[in-house]
Amino acid sequence: MEEELAKPMHLVRHGKLVYENLMRLGKSEPWVREMLSQLQIYDVRDVRYALLDPIGRVHVLYD
Repeated sequence: MEEELAKPMHLVRHGKLVYENLMRLGKSEPWVREMLSQLQIYDVRDVRYALLDPIGRVHVLYD
């Protein structure tokens, strides 16, 4: 598990939440939506990719 946390994890891929990774990380859908709203992104479908890096920052590529 520690190895998994050492690399970026997809939270969103092509506008859809990656629930398998959320479960691995112990995160929830509302948590992802809150992180995106802090970046002024309010619709997950607009997100091409969202990654959580090893130090807890969320990086987003959106349309």
